[in-house]
Amino acid sequence: MQSFDRFKTLESDTFDVIVVGAGIGGLTAAATLANRGKQVLVLDMHYEMGGCATVFHRKGKDYEFDVGLHYIGDCGKDGLIPRILRGAGIDDGEIRFIEQDPEGFETLCFPDFQFAVPRGYERFREKLLEAFPKERAGINRYFKMLQQVWDFMGIHSRPLTALWVLPRSWMLMRHAKSTVAQFLDTCTQDQRLRAILTGQLGVYHQPPSRATMAGHAAVVNHFLQGSYYPSGGGQMFSDKLGEVVERKGGKILLRSKVERILIENGRAVGVEFSNKHLGKRVVKADAVICNADIKQALLGLIGREHLKPKTVRRAEQFEMSPAMGVVYLGIDMDLKAMGLKNTNYRIYPGCDYEKAYREVFAGAFPEEPHLFIGNATMKDPDNPAIAPPGIYNLQLMSAVPSTPQSWGVTQAELTDGSYRTNPAYLAKKEWYARQLIALAERVIPGMSKHIVYQEVSTPFSVTRFIGSEGGTSYGLAFTPEYFLHNRPGAKTEIRNLYLCGASTRTGHGIFGAMTGGVEAAAAVSGRHVRYQVMDIGTRAEAVVR
Repeated sequence: MQSFDRFKTLESDTFDVIVVGAGIGGLTAAATLANRGKQVLVLDMHYEMGGCATVFHRKGKDYEFDVGLHYIGDCGKDGLIPRILRGAGIDDGEIRFIEQDPEGFETLCFPDFQFAVPRGYERFREKLLEAFPKERAGINRYFKMLQQVWDFMGIHSRPLTALWVLPRSWMLMRHAKSTVAQFLDTCTQDQRLRAILTGQLGVYHQPPSRATMAGHAAVVNHFLQGSYYPSGGGQMFSDKLGEVVERKGGKILLRSKVERILIENGRAVGVEFSNKHLGKRVVKADAVICNADIKQALLGLIGREHLKPKTVRRAEQFEMSPAMGVVYLGIDMDLKAMGLKNTNYRIYPGCDYEKAYREVFAGAFPEEPHLFIGNATMKDPDNPAIAPPGIYNLQLMSAVPSTPQSWGVTQAELTDGSYRTNPAYLAKKEWYARQLIALAERVIPGMSKHIVYQEVSTPFSVTRFIGSEGGTSYGLAFTPEYFLHNRPGAKTEIRNLYLCGASTRTGHGIFGAMTGGVEAAAAVSGRHVRYQVMDIGTRAEAVVR
């Protein structure tokens, strides 16, 4: 395979499209356009492309930890993820998807009961009816909402379906601005059932009282198509997309910090960036796609002076999602022999999810945090890079505050980077790790005595590497105020300037970002791109009903 320099050289100063940020959304947009003949330049400040869709190694190459892809839905043969990849020039089979346990890809663990969420609408519904026979009407109403949201999603790629979908979407229309809690009030008052139905809230990091119900339904729909992990981790997406860009004549330049997007007469014409080897450079293009953090993009790279006053005011008031803290572990236990399965374990202190989030929003660590356990060794069992033989690779995650004082540091230390050696910060990281490890022992008894590798990532780690506001990888808050058309779209008020990423209309996560990349590519190259790649309407009846 041909090798391309990604750090030192840039032979041209003009391109068809410049993509600011090599996150998964930007790379999807870049590859989709490159696959259609556009000459694309991708710029990113990091030394690795992919944003959150990357892996990192420790102890030489002994351990490989995935930064942001923990599981992803809808990767079956006719799934949306393979469709997006094909549209970006990646053939079926180039990325191998491993399905998690179809009988329970999520295992929700409460103090006095567990519930495994299976693949498929009917199987999930049947399990709920078996556990809650008196709640049939409410359960059926919930699944009716899932159906209507799925049908509505099909309109996006097949507009004419609106003629029959919208008249049948009365429930969705009525609850388009409802929170999850408000909608569930019309279904059931059973606290256990409500806890199960909202047990995947860690995917969007908002409590039921604040999360958008329509968005929640879209998330559930996505994963009920099957939960998967790409062999090789999230880096596989980034590497393959990057290869398409370069193979088609584009350029990827890393360790290159974009200083500003150039605007002339209300039109984006290029960018100015700095690179250690190239110095300050100006490159021009017919279109610019910005995959940077939404606040930094609008208020920094583009500049307030180029935006309408109402756009500036709105951007200043954007509410971002909470951040996560992650504990990366290697443990010398045989978890498969202990009965653990290829499932995501979510541990909750009870059926009320509100308290922990109230504490995080107030800038405090939860007294009783919610815990997600990801088992990379079971998700990617044939990957020798995951961990040494006999060692299991785990990730423990929970919502955390992202204010400097909550981690024992100052803003000045964050700015100059000295926080990384602050004793108070290091002690808080160790305390946080002990807290999550103790919780994880509810599922893996004795785990704390078998840890052979440990590392903690904080919100500041995320900001340092990908530049996100408040260290979140989830973008704008997942609330009715920031859902669908209340979020920025791919097109902006500036001609030839487009957006993609976790804060745009398609939402966060690997799937949301990739879909946003397709939207940005379609905005540049024509709506036919979206229709070709994202034709989901044809699957609605077969998949849901």
